[in-house]
Parts: sequence; structure tokens; C-alpha cells
Amino acid sequence: MRRSVVLLITLALIVAMASLLYVGLEMAERASQGLERRHFLIQSHTLLQNVLEILDRKQGEINSSEGLEMLIDLPIELESEEIDLSISFDSAAKGVNPNNFLKKGKKRTIIDSDFVLLFDRILQTYNVQNKELFIALIEDTLDKDLDERIPGSELALTNRRFAQGAIENRAKFDMLIEAYIRLTEDPNILSVPWEEILSFYAPQIDLNYISPTLLRLILPYLDEGSVKRLTVGRKRLYKGLKDLPLAKEDREELKKYRVSPFVPVVVAKIGIRRGEWEGEIDLVYDIAEKRVLNIEEKIF
Repeated sequence: MRRSVVLLITLALIVAMASLLYVGLEMAERASQGLERRHFLIQSHTLLQNVLEILDRKQGEINSSEGLEMLIDLPIELESEEIDLSISFDSAAKGVNPNNFLKKGKKRTIIDSDFVLLFDRILQTYNVQNKELFIALIEDTLDKDLDERIPGSELALTNRRFAQGAIENRAKFDMLIEAYIRLTEDPNILSVPWEEILSFYAPQIDLNYISPTLLRLILPYLDEGSVKRLTVGRKRLYKGLKDLPLAKEDREELKKYRVSPFVPVVVAKIGIRRGEWEGEIDLVYDIAEKRVLNIEEKIF
């Protein structure tokens, strides 16, 4: 019975997405006769609004790990005579958020030593020569004062384009990497697979979509086969940390880094092609809050 309900919900989600996107596609086609770049941009924005409408309408069906998995398992491709469209979803909470360096203490915000130790392990694993400096760059970015922990670690003092406060995205994190290289001439930091380690849009890490690279760094004594079975090779959804076939101390270690079985923050990848024009939109969206967290657009 439960399986039948899940299949019905999945079917309803597919039908809703396909119909809404097809309507948007046809409207965009009529609006962009005599194609120009301006019309292509209007078309792309129309499709983006369709996706947002779908996510808002279907929020009630994406309120659990099962609903989120349905969404992520639904890549959609639509074609007409003049336009090709593709859309896919993925978790935007696969990695660790560097903003978690700070946590609320009893009377003030303090540095979370667990996250400092994790980044220390990451940097050591990839032979970064001055771990202390890079960690200080993160901490001095996040705190409110302009006091340097290490000479050069307060980037706001030397870079007028750099805003003190939260590290909102990868572009800002890259500014810390550039500053580190400038100060140390150590290229090893470029060997760290940050794309597989970091996420910027959710404070939690989704247990069901955690990056294998990150899991291996959190639990470095796990062998490669175990990491694969727990992540990309998992056979079922985890409803909680207790579902993991790990020792209690390992599950407690994951808990330190805010690993959760359901984090409804997704990235929608929208691709559109018409004639000589191609575009890509990456939309990061908090389903629970119905809030856009980031949009990146590229036109080719």
C-alpha cells in the first residue's frame, strides 16, 4: 500500500512538472519569434519562474526524505521544434558549510572547535603547508572585529572588495584561497577538492547525499568500499543516524558536523537551447522556506 502511494505521488509530480514546463515552453516560443538575445533571456527567466512555481506548489509532497528523493530522481527533458529543455535536481547539502566555524555560546558567538579540527584534517590530508594561516583566514572573515589572528589573515584590511562576514558562496571562499597563495606561495591548497567538500546554502549536511570525499575526511579510518556503500552505493534512505551500519562513536562523530537525514535545500539545473543560443541556470532553493538562496545564469 505504501509503495502504491509513493508511486502515485511520483506520477503526480512528474505530470505537474511536465505540464507546467510545457506551458512555459510554448509561451516562451510564441514570445520569442524573431530570436534575439533579449528574447532568449526573457525565455530563460520564464522557465525559471515555472520551476519556482512547481517547487512552491509541490512543497507538501517534498516534506520528507522520500519526497526529496522523488524530486532528485526526476530528471526532465522536453523538446519542441525549436527548443530543447532539460531540468534536474540535486541536493545542495552534500558538503560542510564553512560558516559553521561559528556557533552560539552561552553569552556570545564562539569558534566551534569541531569544525576547526575537521578543516585542519582536510588541509593536512592534502599537504597544505600553513594550515594555521588558512584556518585563521576563515575565522577572521567570519568574526566581527578586524584583529588579525596571524599577520595577513584579516583580508578585509588589505582588500577593499572583500566584505567581512558570512562566506556566502564559492567565489568568496576562493578569495581566501587566493590570499593564502599570495601570502605563502603554497600551491597545495589548490589540490584540495573543495567542490566535493563544501556547501554554502544549508547549515546541515544531508545524510542521504553526503559527499563520499567528505565522509572519508570525517571518518578517515573507513575504507573506500565502506564509504561507497554508505553514500553513492546506498540501497535505501536513511531516516536517521541510527540507520547507518556504523559504531556508535562514528555516528556521534557525524552528529558533530550537523548531519541530518532530511535537508530540503536543492539545486535545480536548467538547460535551454534554441538555435544558436544555449543557456544554463543553477537555482539553489530552500523548499521548506520557499526561498531562493542563489541563482547563476550563463548564456553561450
